[in-house]
Amino acid sequence: MRLSCDVIQDLLPLYVDKACSEDSTGLVEEHMAECESCRLTYDAMKTDGKTEELVKSEEFRNRQTDSVKRVKKKWSRSKKIFLTLGIIIGVGLLYIFIRIAMVFGIVSLLMLDSATTKVQVFDDVAKYSEYIGEDCNMEYGKPRTGQFVVFPEKITPQMYVQDFQYVYYNPWDPQYVSYLTVEYKDTEAYGKELKRLQTIGVEDYEGLYSVTGEPEGYDLVAMDQDRYYGFVYAMVPESGEMKITYVGIMFCNYFLDLDIHEYMKEEYLLPGFDATMDNPYEQKMMGE
Repeated sequence: MRLSCDVIQDLLPLYVDKACSEDSTGLVEEHMAECESCRLTYDAMKTDGKTEELVKSEEFRNRQTDSVKRVKKKWSRSKKIFLTLGIIIGVGLLYIFIRIAMVFGIVSLLMLDSATTKVQVFDDVAKYSEYIGEDCNMEYGKPRTGQFVVFPEKITPQMYVQDFQYVYYNPWDPQYVSYLTVEYKDTEAYGKELKRLQTIGVEDYEGLYSVTGEPEGYDLVAMDQDRYYGFVYAMVPESGEMKITYVGIMFCNYFLDLDIHEYMKEEYLLPGFDATMDNPYEQKMMGE
């Protein structure tokens, strides 16, 4: 390795006094073999016997100081680089830790919320408008806009309620299971309601959540289906009675947490309906 003349001349006083290490001695001699200027400097130092004076001279001290400053400068730059890298790595690890903690916290809260949330069942038809109808504003959650459009806005004097239940459950997304069976005593009122429902129409629903058709003994007169949220429909008995049954089964994420058979009468349920977790329709939609 070839050293500069400045470095060699810094070492020469030690070399003259034979105080250099073996490696340094080899480097000095190798350099002087090719550098006449440094060799002449060495000869002058050796013959004049002024090594000690040279070492004490201001020029020598300045060269030594400059060498030390260069080394310190390089070390200072290296420390800054390592410090910057350390800060970057530390911030990155802190960010990852915070993200993991947030995810864990959210999952824990969801699990706790799901475990502590109660299913709320209401059957007081006197409060129908607060559950589903025109005055729906109760604390347990208002159905999504338009999803219960099939249901009547209110119970009128011409409607004789034979069956009613409203179920609300919100572990993290609101879910609704509701049915209402009404017998109309007034032909005109019955006809008017049928016309309203027929205006809504029956959307194509077969195949969604494994549904195969209408409930046995009923004809659908209105169907508002959503491939993501479920079904709201109205049906009349095939017997011709002036009765209308309204059904709402609304959920989220392609599955229903509630056991539908526990909260919905079998005669009102669409045949084949399956919205349990990992149901075939959910798997199909999630796979697309």
